[in-house]
Amino acid sequence: MRRGAPGRSLAALNRAFAYCPGAWAAVLVLASAGTAAAAERAPIPADASAALEGGDAAGALALAQAAAERCTASARERDACFDIWEFVAQAGLAADRADVAEIGARRAIALVAPDSEDGIGAAVVLASVLQARGRYADAEPLLRAALATAIGVEGAGGAGAAIISARLAAGLIATGNWDEAERLARRAVAVLSAMPQVPPELLAGVLVQHGLALAMLDRHAEAEPVLRRALTMTDSAGLGGTKELANATLALGIGLMGQARYADAAAMLARAVDLCERQFGKTHFETRKALVALGLAQQQLGATAEAERTLRRAVALHAVTGIWDNVEAITAAAAAGDLIAEHDPRGARIYFARATLGIRQRIDGARDYGPAAQAELRMFGPIFQRQVRVAWLSQAR
Repeated sequence: MRRGAPGRSLAALNRAFAYCPGAWAAVLVLASAGTAAAAERAPIPADASAALEGGDAAGALALAQAAAERCTASARERDACFDIWEFVAQAGLAADRADVAEIGARRAIALVAPDSEDGIGAAVVLASVLQARGRYADAEPLLRAALATAIGVEGAGGAGAAIISARLAAGLIATGNWDEAERLARRAVAVLSAMPQVPPELLAGVLVQHGLALAMLDRHAEAEPVLRRALTMTDSAGLGGTKELANATLALGIGLMGQARYADAAAMLARAVDLCERQFGKTHFETRKALVALGLAQQQLGATAEAERTLRRAVALHAVTGIWDNVEAITAAAAAGDLIAEHDPRGARIYFARATLGIRQRIDGARDYGPAAQAELRMFGPIFQRQVRVAWLSQAR
C-alpha cells in the first residue's frame, strides 16, 4: 500500500481530534508516520489553525476555504491541497456546517489513492461527516472498505483498524446492528487499552461506543463498568464530555433504572441532564428525554418534590415543541399528573389531557418507528402502558 505523504505530527492530530473526535480518530494512527514530508507540503494557514484552536471554528473555516479554493490539481500541490481540504472538513464540523464539511471531505478524498494511508484517513473523515449528517447507510461501505484495507496492512490488532472499527460501531449502533457494533467496539477497546500513547479522549470515546452498544442490547450490568471508566477518564482529563458520552450516560441511567437501582440511576441521570444540556442545548430532545428519566427515578425514590419539579420542566419543554406523540412526552405528562393529582387535581387533568393527546396522535399517525425508537419503547414500555391507562381513565370521567 502506498503510504502517501502523511506529514502530520501526533500533537497536531491530537489537537484536531479534540475538535472532531469521530472524524479524526482514524487519522491519528494512519497518518502520523512522521513529519519529514511536512516540509514539502504547503502548511495549513497558520491563522486558520490558530482560529480553530482558539475556538473560532467559523473563522477558521472561512480562512481554510479561501486557501482551499486557491489550490490546483497539479502533482506538486496535490498533497498540500489534500491537507487543506481535510482541514476544511474538520473546521466545517466544528462550526456545525456539516454541508461544507462534506464538500471538503469529498475534495480531499478525490486527491489521493484509495489504498494509501491518506486515502484511508480521508475515507474515514468523509464517513464521519456523513454520520454527522445522519447518513449512516452511506458511511458504512466507506468504513468497511477502510477497515479491510487497514487490516490488510497492520492486522486486526493494529491501532488504525481498532479506531476505524469504533467509528463503524457508532454507525451500526445508530442503524440497530447492535451485536456487530458490540463486537467491533469491544475489540477496539482491547487494542487501544494496551497502547499507552493513545490519547485519553480517544479511548474514552471508544469506551462510550462499547458501553452504548451493550446498553442497547440490554446488557446493562456489563455496560456500567465500561461507561463508568469512560466517565472517569473524561473527568480526570478535564475533557468536558461529548455528545456521545451524554447519550451513553443517559443509556446507563436508564439501564440502572431497569435494575431497580434508583439511587444510582438518579445520580447518573442527573449527570446525563447536565451533559445533554451542554452538548445539545436546554430544549433538545435528548435533554428532554434525560429529564423524563430523571423525574421517574426521583419518583421511584420517593423524592416527590424533586420529581415534580423535574417532570414539570420536561412537560414545559415538550410543550414548546408542540410534539406530544413520542414516549417521553406522554410519559412526562402522565407521570406529572400522577404526582400532583392529590394536591392539584385541576393541573393533573391538564397533564393527563396532554398525555391523551399524545396517545391519540400516536395511534392516528401510525408512524413507522426505527430500531432506536423501538429500543426506547422497550425501555419505557411498562411505565408507558401504566400511564396510558391512567390518562384514558382520567379523560373518561
